[in-house]
Parts: sequence; structure tokens; C-alpha cells
Amino acid sequence: MDVKNCVDEYYHPTMDLIYTENNIPGPGIDFIEFESEFINGCSCETLCLNCSCAFGNKNYKNGCIEEKIGPIIECNSHCHCNENCGNRLVQKGPLNCLNIIKTEGRGFGLSTSEFIKKGQFVCEYAGEVIDIEEAKKRFERNEKGVNYVLIVNEHIGEKIIKTCIDPSLIGNIGRYCNHSCESNCRLVPVRVEKASPRICLFARRNIESGEEITFNYAEGVDISVHNISETPCLCGSSNCLRYLPHNSV
Repeated sequence: MDVKNCVDEYYHPTMDLIYTENNIPGPGIDFIEFESEFINGCSCETLCLNCSCAFGNKNYKNGCIEEKIGPIIECNSHCHCNENCGNRLVQKGPLNCLNIIKTEGRGFGLSTSEFIKKGQFVCEYAGEVIDIEEAKKRFERNEKGVNYVLIVNEHIGEKIIKTCIDPSLIGNIGRYCNHSCESNCRLVPVRVEKASPRICLFARRNIESGEEITFNYAEGVDISVHNISETPCLCGSSNCLRYLPHNSV
């Protein structure tokens, strides 16, 4: 059974958090640069085949992400294709089968009430986008507590683009997704309309109804003694490292 995307109508179960569907600029981020949009779009008619937005290679097939090298850019408002174009997925919103749950010893978590097939977009990990210096300050402040700051490194040619997102006070449904050393989802930067990426969760494998949605907090980071925190990991997987990863800044 395929699960359809929906408008993001999820909300926080606690009142001291502010819900946001998408990333917002925070400390250290240039607002004009953050809001800058693509000025060009593809010239595909109705639907996209050999689309320039995807650099001639498909980003998605049958609603699931394809393995490819290079950035993933979806079609935008400047494109000639319509809303049924296969290169429009993340912009349609998260799956409508996600549930915020309470877990044993790990606070809130996120689960699915329907089957999710490998490669499907699940939801975005959204919040305040901050610069690396602000991320360091927040890591230090929360060194002994819960830390939601996520740092994603994109390797584009010889350039490394760092995106730091903190959904601790302002965030979306993705903030409730727990870590697992053997996760069922992976993080993928996707650009929609703007040059700044959205950090998206895609199913790494088929996920059954009732399963908890998880991703590896150290996605793409070399796990060494320097990248392990003092916080015990309670993921329960057979490959558990016993302690949560720490993305050093």
C-alpha cells in the first residue's frame, strides 16, 4: 500500500515549543542569502523526463528516491512542468501516517501507522538554521542535557557545505525522531525553491506499520572515540555502540 503525502498539519504535544513546517533562519544566518530563490526552472512540458533540475538524471522513481551522485534539486515555481511532475516530492509535505509516541527511557519518539516502502520520503527535520559558531555555543550549553542540534555535511566537489539545524525550541515533526545505530531512515539534503537545503528523512528500507522511525545521529560522520558522547544509547539494536554519537563542531 502506498502512503500519500499531506500538508504538514502536525503539531507539538507540549505547549512550550513553536511549530514550524520548514526551516527558519536563526543566529549567524544571512536572511537575504537564506531566502534567495532559484531564478530559473526547467522547460519540460507538463511532466519531466530529461529534466535540467535533476541534471538529466532522475531524483525520484515511482515516488521513491533514486541513488545518485550530486545535489538533489526539485522542480520549482519557475518550471514549466505541472504539480504532478515526478520531480516534486518533498514539497508535497510529510507522510500522513506519523504518530508521536512515548518510548521507554528515550522520551518521545516517532512511529508510523502504515507501511512505508524503501526510498519513500517520510518527513523533514526542520527548525532554526544556525551558523557553526552558534552551534558550538548550543552544544556547550547542552553538553549534559538533551541536544537536538543536527549538523549535516554536503560534499560537493571539493567544497563542504555545513547545515546546522536546531529544532529544540522551534521545530517540526522530525524533532521527535530518535537515534538508532541500525536506523530505518537516512538523511538527505534536498533543495526546493531555495539554495538552502531541507534536511529530509527517506526510508532506508521497508518500514512496517507500528515501527518506530529512526535515523543515525552521526549520519555520514566517521565514528571514532572522538565522536562518541557520554550519553548511553538505548536503541537496542544488535550493532549498538552503547553511547550516542556526537557530531563534533
